[in-house]
Amino acid sequence: MNAPASSLDLERYRAEFPVTRRLVHFNHAGVAPASTRIASAVGRFMEQALDLDASTESVWTEHGEAVRARFASLVGAHTDEIAFVKNTSEGLSLVAAGIDWCAGDNVLAPDGEYPSNVYPWFSLRRWGVETRLIRPAHGPSLRVEDLAATADARTRLVAVSFVDWQTGARTDLAPLGAWCRERGILFVVDGIQGVGALRLDVEQSQVDVLAVGGHKWMLSLEGVGGLYVSRRVQDRIQSVLHGWKSVTDCDTYLPYHFDPRPDAGKFEPGSSPWLGIHVLGAALDLLLEVGAECIEARILSLTDRLAAGLRARGAEIVSPWGEGQRSGIVNFRLGPDPEGLKNALLARGFFVRMRAGGVRVAPHFYNSEDEIDRLLEALDELRA
Repeated sequence: MNAPASSLDLERYRAEFPVTRRLVHFNHAGVAPASTRIASAVGRFMEQALDLDASTESVWTEHGEAVRARFASLVGAHTDEIAFVKNTSEGLSLVAAGIDWCAGDNVLAPDGEYPSNVYPWFSLRRWGVETRLIRPAHGPSLRVEDLAATADARTRLVAVSFVDWQTGARTDLAPLGAWCRERGILFVVDGIQGVGALRLDVEQSQVDVLAVGGHKWMLSLEGVGGLYVSRRVQDRIQSVLHGWKSVTDCDTYLPYHFDPRPDAGKFEPGSSPWLGIHVLGAALDLLLEVGAECIEARILSLTDRLAAGLRARGAEIVSPWGEGQRSGIVNFRLGPDPEGLKNALLARGFFVRMRAGGVRVAPHFYNSEDEIDRLLEALDELRA
């Protein structure tokens, strides 16, 4: 059982993030800072690479499968449903290109999505596939009624984000997943703004595909992530990248035997990004050690504290705050110049971003209540 957020040894984990000695990093919705665990993992990998021998590849392969299993554990999947990818865009592009589309098919997605979850579907225009962008009729995120009002008999896929990149609105995935499954429509989720911060079980949420880059809330580095493809739909998405590793019995090089792997491993065509996998493994170790429940509770506690302080100062909270709508992102407006406010906070050592006409703050579990209070005090000083 994971320890509750109240008993978390915060100072121990803060010590693993040297960035805390220099600035307050509230940009986990952008790029997370590296931890000492990641630095150690890189060092261990390089020691092995410098002393490479006949056993090294098998050691890396065994470690890679352990990392694959950790990612599967984090999102509630089976190990054979996970492939390593460079980023969210690559994962979604592999899916978009691997479906047997017909002219006249269509894809549904929310309007305002990050381009990673739009451009892969736009690329299908060359096959006569339409991408229909939907503005939710009620609330900040798509609901079943939005899909029902837009879908037709040629709808093949619905693509949504777990969490909106600008406002932090969380999508209630399970009803959408159930609606899609009843109709044989693929349900694809861009998980990068939620996985690592919020609990997610892909099976309970009836997600068919989940793509996640590791460099935001998962606390890894850019260049490595995970792609989940459910066993239910693996035969509906073919690999468009082919190499020695994408076939069964891949270590038997000759004679040729072009039998594609039946699992998610078919999306990994060649030599693995071993350094990136070591980095991702270190990040997953940290997340699983602290525990998804503890991390989510702590992040929501920090954002609660921040929102309360902002409201007391007359700020407008752009992020939705209803039951089940919150995430690790708080977007707020205070004054007429959000860009100037963001820059002023940066100058005072608070790493935030401007999005959707407001200032976006995105703390992680290792951030402290004191850092939240200091941000609020900085706002007071700037308005004095």
